[in-house]
Amino acid sequence: MDFVKINYTGKLEDGKVFDTTDPELAKKEGIFDEKRVYKPLTVAVGEGQVIKALDEALKSMNVGEKKTVTCDPEGAYGRREASMIRLIPVKYFKQQKMNPFPGLPVEIDGMRGRVQTVSGGRVRVDFNHELAGKTLVFDIEVVEKAQKDEDKIKYLLERSFEGSEGVEIKLAGKKLELVLPTKAFHDRNILVRKATFSAEAFKNLGLTEITYTETWENPKKEKKEDKKEETTEEKKE
Repeated sequence: MDFVKINYTGKLEDGKVFDTTDPELAKKEGIFDEKRVYKPLTVAVGEGQVIKALDEALKSMNVGEKKTVTCDPEGAYGRREASMIRLIPVKYFKQQKMNPFPGLPVEIDGMRGRVQTVSGGRVRVDFNHELAGKTLVFDIEVVEKAQKDEDKIKYLLERSFEGSEGVEIKLAGKKLELVLPTKAFHDRNILVRKATFSAEAFKNLGLTEITYTETWENPKKEKKEDKKEETTEEKKE
């Protein structure tokens, strides 16, 4: 299985850009998100981590190769389904302390949707993907391909932890130990990140065991050491 990094730009048939890894293009198209890190996307080819048409195209691409892929709805986000549009009582939203209005993104019963209308005590919510029913055009470029297992592990870390910097990788056969930096295990989402990485590593790398090592230091100890240093400096003066 190939692990690759790709740059891409997704457009509608009329040329309107809806997603890209290029920050300058995102700014130009008015879709720039300050919370997002714009960098090549890591993909385990053939594992359904990108839409079907892109997955198929990547199977035959080499590093440095560029390709434009046109995806019909079946190869992208599917057809729009009337059954995915529901009417929900306004009181449900009031119970959740939400004020529904057209365009509001919501998550109900594990399904993500968007409010279409609010009328007569009922809220019309569309749970279809916002790109469902549309033909999409992607410009893609393979910028890198993992060659060693350690590289593949770093790729998976970038997917789950949004980066592999500071993570020490110790691989012995099919057993892996990850020594995490302080900033990693202070993350509120650390358990979800570990679970996501573990699931992908077991599935795609055939590992049998993963150990996460974290070292917590007493912050009071650091403060005491800082005070000792300050006292020493004062005595010297």
